[in-house]
Amino acid sequence: MPWRCREIRLTTVPVDPSGDERLSHVLNASERLVMAESVDEVVAVLRDVARATLGAEGIAVVIRDEGRCSYIAEDAVSALWQGQTFAADHCVSGWVMRRGETIAISDIRLDPRIPQDIYSPTFVRSLIMAPIGRPVPVAALGAYWSQVRRHDDDTVKRLESLARLATIAIENARLTQARNRAAALGAAQNRILELAVEETPLNVALDAIVREVEALSPSRFLGCILLLNEEGSQLQHCAGPGLPLPFINAVERINVGAGAGSGSTVATPNPRAAVSDITNDPQWAELRALAVGHGLHVCGSIPIRSAQGATLGTFVMYHAELREPVPADIEIGDFVVKTVGLVVHRARAESAIRSSEARYRQIVEGAEDFAIITFDARGTITGWNIGAQRIVGYRAEEVMGRDGDLFYTDSEQVERVFQGELERARAQGRAVNERWHVHKNGARFWGSGLMMPLAMDQGGFVKIFRDCTAEHQAQAALQDSAARLSFFDELDSRLFSIRRAEDAMLAATELLGRRLNVSRCAYADVDIDHDRFWIRSDYNAAGIQSSVGTYSLDLFGPRTAADMREGRTLIVRDAVAELGPGEGLETFRGIGIDAIICCPLVKNGRLTAMMAVHQDQPRDWLPSEVLLVREVVERCWAHVERVGAEMRMRESEERLRLAVEHADIGFWDVDIVHDALIWPPRTKAMFGIQADVPVTIQDFYDGLHPEDRDATIKAFTSASDPERRALYDVDYRTVGRDDGVIRWVAAKGRGVFDAAGRCLRVTGTVVEVTARKDAEEGLRELNATLEGRIAKAIAEREEVQEALRQSQKMEAMGQLTGGVAHDFNNLLTPIVGTLDMLQRRGVGGEREQRLISGAVQSADRAKTLVQRLLAFARRQPLQPVSVDVAKLVNGMGDLVASTTGPQIRVVVDAPADLPAAIADPNQLEMALLNLSVNARDAMLEGGTMRISASAEWVCTGHRSRLPTGDYLCLSVADTGIGMDASTLARAVEPFFSTKGVGKGTGLGLSMVHGLASQLNGALTIQSSPGLGTNVELWLPRSMTVPAAALRIDEAPERRSLRGTALLVDDEELVRASTSYMLAGLGYRVIEASSGEEALQLLSTGQRVDLIVTDHLMPGISGTDLARRVRNARPGTPILLVSGYAEHEGLDPDLPRLTKPFRESDLAASLAQLGRTS
Repeated sequence: MPWRCREIRLTTVPVDPSGDERLSHVLNASERLVMAESVDEVVAVLRDVARATLGAEGIAVVIRDEGRCSYIAEDAVSALWQGQTFAADHCVSGWVMRRGETIAISDIRLDPRIPQDIYSPTFVRSLIMAPIGRPVPVAALGAYWSQVRRHDDDTVKRLESLARLATIAIENARLTQARNRAAALGAAQNRILELAVEETPLNVALDAIVREVEALSPSRFLGCILLLNEEGSQLQHCAGPGLPLPFINAVERINVGAGAGSGSTVATPNPRAAVSDITNDPQWAELRALAVGHGLHVCGSIPIRSAQGATLGTFVMYHAELREPVPADIEIGDFVVKTVGLVVHRARAESAIRSSEARYRQIVEGAEDFAIITFDARGTITGWNIGAQRIVGYRAEEVMGRDGDLFYTDSEQVERVFQGELERARAQGRAVNERWHVHKNGARFWGSGLMMPLAMDQGGFVKIFRDCTAEHQAQAALQDSAARLSFFDELDSRLFSIRRAEDAMLAATELLGRRLNVSRCAYADVDIDHDRFWIRSDYNAAGIQSSVGTYSLDLFGPRTAADMREGRTLIVRDAVAELGPGEGLETFRGIGIDAIICCPLVKNGRLTAMMAVHQDQPRDWLPSEVLLVREVVERCWAHVERVGAEMRMRESEERLRLAVEHADIGFWDVDIVHDALIWPPRTKAMFGIQADVPVTIQDFYDGLHPEDRDATIKAFTSASDPERRALYDVDYRTVGRDDGVIRWVAAKGRGVFDAAGRCLRVTGTVVEVTARKDAEEGLRELNATLEGRIAKAIAEREEVQEALRQSQKMEAMGQLTGGVAHDFNNLLTPIVGTLDMLQRRGVGGEREQRLISGAVQSADRAKTLVQRLLAFARRQPLQPVSVDVAKLVNGMGDLVASTTGPQIRVVVDAPADLPAAIADPNQLEMALLNLSVNARDAMLEGGTMRISASAEWVCTGHRSRLPTGDYLCLSVADTGIGMDASTLARAVEPFFSTKGVGKGTGLGLSMVHGLASQLNGALTIQSSPGLGTNVELWLPRSMTVPAAALRIDEAPERRSLRGTALLVDDEELVRASTSYMLAGLGYRVIEASSGEEALQLLSTGQRVDLIVTDHLMPGISGTDLARRVRNARPGTPILLVSGYAEHEGLDPDLPRLTKPFRESDLAASLAQLGRTS
């Protein structure tokens, strides 16, 4: 804060005392300093000594506290610096204490180290200041003069001596002040805490705190305590008894924040805040006028915090004059905030406790699911909530003041269980309560809770518990279930390993007897037909006689006998009380029994077994105990039956073993549960294993023939599958492990399954069937041979039938084709004859002759086409002779090569020594040419054509299907595109072609096929796509040498013929054309349209020199006509004309002329006829 002072001028200068006087003053000062109890008293002593010994006009003691220096001054400087504080680094005293050295300044105005702004307003011109305290100065002693003064060493040393005297005195004084202040604060704190203990209201306690600390303050500040509301947004509970009421009212509800005066400091995290001048401080913008108006100029505040660090409020110290806070006030402030924090915490805690107690009281009184009962130190009931009333049944007024064991069982009251709980709770802090209690109505319930001591209730107790009967019973049932499961697990384990029925009975009765802790437990087999039962084994406790023996049911009374026969469990808790005379009491008492459970076991309507449990004293049997007996008798019977069945099985197996050994049959037993295999020696021998060698299931798998392993394992799996349970019936081969012999065995068996469906074992028999299999194999081979022959015969028959069908098909097509060809010949005959006549006579000019020549060529091509049709239909007129095939093929090689082109290589292979064949040479050449053209067309990109001829012997089953014999095979093979199966099947059909429109007639192969058939040969074709085609023409071999070729002039010598010719033809155009030709040859022609008409003319005596007749005519055919004419007029020349040649019904001696024909052809035939007639 700015240093403020009034100007003071001194008019007198002290006199410098003598040496003796200074010594006297120092001694006197020493005594006074020892007695000083405050720093003020020390300063007063130093003032007197300094004046007397140094002649100083003023004296000051400066105390250093943290970074500031506080002045305690006397005499002339008291008005200047008394109670003031300065920054330690801004005053001479601070420099002296920092350096630890004395400073002496003759004229402060000339010393640059002196802060002139502090000293210029004062009278001080010269000073000496020495440090107080060693080794670290804690204060400084200053002497001041108003005149410039040169300070000698003596003066400096005298001040330093006073400083050393002051060191101890100031420390003592400060300690004394601290003790006094601490005592005062302690006393104040005690008084404040007494207020808190006495539950003084918070506002009253806070006012008392403020009064206490205001009285302790050396600066006489006015204190104020401000607390925050729960939200921390407003100041409230203003405690400031010394402050003006209007100021308190203004501050009490002010919002926390900037400009709110002391409320501003609450919102800051600073531990302390000081305002040196409210007039200029912006934090007091809202309350400045009010504060200054009531004389409040300076304030300092310290936040009040809880033990957890939360801000509760603030403590404010106000001063009327401008000043810095002194350390004592800060100490008081720290005391206040700590004390207030405790008081506020206690007040709020007490409030929370009161609220909590009220809340818990409401909870306790309203808790219906928990019984909350309080007791005094002696165990008398003092509290009873609604939950206790609901659970125990008593109302509060019925139980208050009664003993706490009111709802305990009678036995627990006798055993003083309740008092034991109180003692344990007192000694251990709690006692667990888990036991049966008694309801007001006498019913029992299971209470679960705690008994705890009440430390604030003069040694009382509280018991809290709830009704857990359902949970306890469930837990007990769960434990009982677990115990039952454990018991049955042990029972089954024991029984499973037993092989004798008596041992099973003994084990079951012993375990059950020990489990129930009874005197006797017995299992009995029953023979109901003879009304008796017998006990073979039983369990007996110590001192109890065994009951093994045979008994009659009636011996135990009619009630017991009836219950057993009807399957009812007999339960007797007290035989004397429940059984009357004649009801078996004498029998039970005779064997020392007072309580009985006897459980019958009825199977298929018949009493089979019984389980009896006896006690030698009355006993209240539990339902769970009765149920346990029922379950044990079931299990014991099941195991007894199992043991008996196993014994019977062993006996049966022994009998079976003996039977099998004598019958040379092996058996096998696969134990799946234990992974074991049982084979007798006979079975081992079937697997090539010695009799004394142990085997495992792996030996079975290893011994199976590889080809039979999968099927055998599959059959075994099906037999052991619980879902399928198939019969294991399989024949398989084994490979002997030791001898390597392969044997056939036949095995049969079935799986054995338990009640749960699990397969336990698979058993069966096995017999060696190698001899049978060998016989069956021989029979199979014989049957296979027979079946093969039959299959071959059937195949051959099917092939013949297929060939017949194909032949019939081709025959039908041939008939159709032949008929068409015949009609074409009839149509071509007048055309060819007319064109021939026009060409020979040279009718018309050159142009007309060119047209006639073109027409003649077309007619010739049509004639060739019809000849091919006739060849396919096998109605082509042939002249079969012995032909040198090798010569014919080699002669045509060059012709074929020239017609195929350079891209195709033609290879001819026809040995010269080949035998002759029966064929028509002209037709054979045409057939070879057709096959070559087809081969050429199949090789569009070039290739190789091979023409070959060979002599072959054809046997049965040959691909040609020809009769056995010698044949010549003429083949044409190409490397072309080949044919697929569907194309190959239709290859010889007439008009079928794959060459495209305009590139073929589709009659080439048909003609060759027809030629082969007419010559009693065959045509075969082999072809595959991309691999080419091979066509074979099979011809019968000739036994004669080929004759020289007969050349017939195409234009025979024409000679004049004379006579009458009878022309017979049903076709008018053919008849007209032929008539014109005969007339041109010199004949007078008589025409007849049918055979009947011709015979009629001849019957009239008409003379004829020649008869030319068509073969096929309606009515009488040409052949029949010729036969009749020969009979009537022998020697008459007859020429038979036909569109195709018929084989059947034709006279081989009749000359024939094939339609169509030219005049030259007719002339040649007539000339030949003249030579032969």
